[in-house]
Amino acid sequence: MRKLFLTAAFAASLTITYAQDLKDVQEKISKGKYDEAKEKLDKFLADPKNANDAGAYYYRGIIQTYYAQADSAGKLQYDASREAFAAYKKALEIDPKNKYMMLDQNIGLFQLFDMNYNRGIKNYNNKDYSTAFTSFQKAMELQDYIRSKGFSLTSYTPPALDTQLVNLTASSAYLAKKEDQAIPYFERLANAKVAGSEFKDVYALIVQYYLKKNDQANVDKYLAIGKQLYNDEDYWLSLEFGNVGNDHDAKLKRYEEMLQKYPNNASLALDYAIEQFNHTYVWEKKPADYTARQAKLQTAMEKALQLNPNNGLAFFIASQHYYSQVFDMEDERRAITGNAAPAAAKRKDLNAKIDKKYDEMAAASQKAFDIYSNQSDLKTQDKTNYRKVTDQLIDYYTRKKMNDKVTFYQNKKASLK
Repeated sequence: MRKLFLTAAFAASLTITYAQDLKDVQEKISKGKYDEAKEKLDKFLADPKNANDAGAYYYRGIIQTYYAQADSAGKLQYDASREAFAAYKKALEIDPKNKYMMLDQNIGLFQLFDMNYNRGIKNYNNKDYSTAFTSFQKAMELQDYIRSKGFSLTSYTPPALDTQLVNLTASSAYLAKKEDQAIPYFERLANAKVAGSEFKDVYALIVQYYLKKNDQANVDKYLAIGKQLYNDEDYWLSLEFGNVGNDHDAKLKRYEEMLQKYPNNASLALDYAIEQFNHTYVWEKKPADYTARQAKLQTAMEKALQLNPNNGLAFFIASQHYYSQVFDMEDERRAITGNAAPAAAKRKDLNAKIDKKYDEMAAASQKAFDIYSNQSDLKTQDKTNYRKVTDQLIDYYTRKKMNDKVTFYQNKKASLK
């Protein structure tokens, strides 16, 4: 809570020479008779010759401030706070020298600001975000106006940027599902390059907003500021990638766009290889472009391995790809019939290719095995992958009739928990 400023009744006790009608208004206010004061003031302003009387609007501001403060339950049929603010602004417009409001240090404006701020806090804490936003928005308008006029109190000077108030205003709008209204306030913080762990998500929200709007210029602008303030490459990369749903083609397209922009990002390259792996091997019916998919996967995988030389998952994916190719060639070999020269030649060629592919599978499996072996705290999926590559090495050395190796990996598998 901010420190409360002087009450309207006290502020109104200051005197200056007025027309008799305004003296009557002042007297009613000093006695707390605001309804009577309003009635007299309305009659005074109904006379066209009084339409530009700064003192009259000053008193209207005081009266409406009282009504606004008294209406904590929001039962008034109009916005007394805005009426008061408009009246004070009108008084200053008519009398730029501010001979009326300066007597009480413009306290009425500060009271309105304080009231709206504290009501915003109360409603925010009660999760009434829409009402909180309305109050914070008015507090922001008042603070901006007070600052523009250079007004201050002994106890309070409006800061150049009230980060707490701006953040609360933006957050209440966002939580009230008023995103279009929230973003300009979040941008105030971002444009000022406000840092600190609690503000990191501000930049993320702005970037996500402009991604949905397909506004690349603003995406790039706020990504650049975020990256400058927070050194977290994977965080910003994930944010920029966006949400493209579960469509494989859309995901692959987005990965390819991102890789053009960040060709040497290790995490991005590995994620792309994994997506290509799933696109190639996860299906109910073998796709017509299966071979082309394998070729794309091979290219993506080689790049991922180059950028992730110590990543067990990267080599596990490679081993699965090579093993799948072994199975494909074994299926092709089984489909060869007869022992005629062409069939025998084809079978011999496939045997050589299968041997080579087994070697590639074993090399990738061994690399993954070594990486996993050196990690003391494996996640559940890593443990599953560890067992799979161990099984693959057992299969490989069984095929090679290298019993000592088979025994080694069997024992290793038995020790895995």
